[in-house]
Amino acid sequence: MEQINFDETIEKRNTGSVKWDGLPSLYGSDELIPMWVADMDVRPPHHLTERLTRRAATGHFGYSMFEDEAKRAIQHWFQKRYDVSITTDSILYSSGVVPGLAHTVLALTEPSDEIIIQTPVYPPFHQIIQSNQRQLIESPLLLDGETYQTDFPLLERQMRTARMMILCSPHNPSGKVYPREELQQIVELAKQHDVYVVSDEIHADLVYTGSVHTPILGLDYEKLILVSAPSKTFNIPGLYASYLIVPDNSIRQQIERIQQRHFVHPNALASTAITAAYGDVASEQWLSQLLVYLEGNRDHAIRRIRQEMPKLDVVIPESTFLLWIDFKALKLDSKTRADWLVKEVKIALTHGSSFGSGGETFERLNIGCPRAQLDQALDRLSAAYQRFWTN
Repeated sequence: MEQINFDETIEKRNTGSVKWDGLPSLYGSDELIPMWVADMDVRPPHHLTERLTRRAATGHFGYSMFEDEAKRAIQHWFQKRYDVSITTDSILYSSGVVPGLAHTVLALTEPSDEIIIQTPVYPPFHQIIQSNQRQLIESPLLLDGETYQTDFPLLERQMRTARMMILCSPHNPSGKVYPREELQQIVELAKQHDVYVVSDEIHADLVYTGSVHTPILGLDYEKLILVSAPSKTFNIPGLYASYLIVPDNSIRQQIERIQQRHFVHPNALASTAITAAYGDVASEQWLSQLLVYLEGNRDHAIRRIRQEMPKLDVVIPESTFLLWIDFKALKLDSKTRADWLVKEVKIALTHGSSFGSGGETFERLNIGCPRAQLDQALDRLSAAYQRFWTN
């Protein structure tokens, strides 16, 4: 098996990278270490880039179909990795997970319908609900020590009048992996109150030792929709090769009608990317090495923060390449803390206030990078932290 060098430093400046080249416009400085958006600084698997290169070399860039080979690769991945059986007919292409969520909202709800999200959660969840004139219902997760739990008494009350719940599983930003029992309880409430459950499972493959991801489709309820992509797993988010799995035919047709209204079509490389990501045994070998490296980064970062910056609290992620860090001890409001991170620390983080209630004192840090880059960012944070408490 090929040994992957995840310590390799990749130059991504001047490549059109949002993460790197977007720093001046988004943070006001190009001197920062970008540890923000969920985009890893590692190379995708070699076999994946080779397949894309061969596809590009054909010179065929006409209007493209969502190829059956890609659907079979998705089907194979879910069966082999999660022991969940899906039919290829249930799979729809989507030009990104967020568009897939938005189209599902438009297809299955009406203006003013209530949609539940568990905050703090990925900011576009808020945006797709509010921008489409639906009523956002926050159901704050309860931080119990170092992990988040569903507030079931609150959720049960909210389900009574809701039309839909959008779940982030595994959870972004905390890295929580929902135990099967917790998911089962959520689905039972949804079934009782006739609520759609739409699950964003884009981080499903990035689960660490001791935790097991349960796809929502492994549970029994006809109003379940799963939205995902190989983009986080294999670091190909810019290809917008995503999909929905919608087992119920009637629900699927409603979503398809909205997609047709918005002219959703695969780009020329999407099917190739999905097929290479999910259909080649080399992908699993690459992923197994990535998970070891990311788990090492996670443990290394947490150890350094606890030793060098003990007043910062870290939620230990069970998945994802994201660290959710509580800066409340600094007693800075969100704006002042954001300025401090740019001007004093010189790193770019994703600010917690955009994740909704419960995120106001937090920052999200991306550990999906070479260890040297992670240490450089932590060096800057540690030095600024020491200055903060000595001034």
